[in-house]
Amino acid sequence: MVTVILIISSISCTKEAKKAPQSISHITEENATKKAATHYIGERFGGGVIFLMDKTKLQGLIADTVDLPSATWYLGAPVKTGARGISIGSGPSNTLKIITTLGRVGSYAALECAKSKRSGYTDWFLPSKNELNELFKQKNLVGVFASDFYWSSSEANDILAAWGQFFNSGSQNPSGENAKYYVRAVRAF
Repeated sequence: MVTVILIISSISCTKEAKKAPQSISHITEENATKKAATHYIGERFGGGVIFLMDKTKLQGLIADTVDLPSATWYLGAPVKTGARGISIGSGPSNTLKIITTLGRVGSYAALECAKSKRSGYTDWFLPSKNELNELFKQKNLVGVFASDFYWSSSEANDILAAWGQFFNSGSQNPSGENAKYYVRAVRAF
């Protein structure tokens, strides 16, 4: 039996009492707490290195400090996955779409990221095209990268190609999904 308690409050038409202003020490403590919670690009945090943050500096993306095994973008016969997101924040959904389409058996770029348990974390994903570009911009702060092509989780077009990025020049190009390239996992915080 569920008991429901109903509380009715009366509404007064009188003026509200003015709230006492916060003390300066209270405001200072609040600001110190906020400041202590902020992060910075290049900080070792959450199993890797922060390479991208939002304006609040409380949320962002972390890159693993090492490459995962080189892998193809898909496993077996080429198939469209619908992982077409290129924007910041679309890496996790792209990775999920790829894995949902291709399955959890074998070895391919998105699955390698999702299976990673590096530094005790299990929420790694293959970065989207734009996330990968942000990682390229901060590559010197994150760690060692090969001067070669890295996969993103963004499918390029209808000819079964996916976006990747050369970590020597920074150019982003679509490549055939059957090519074996470098993979770097990222995670959000």
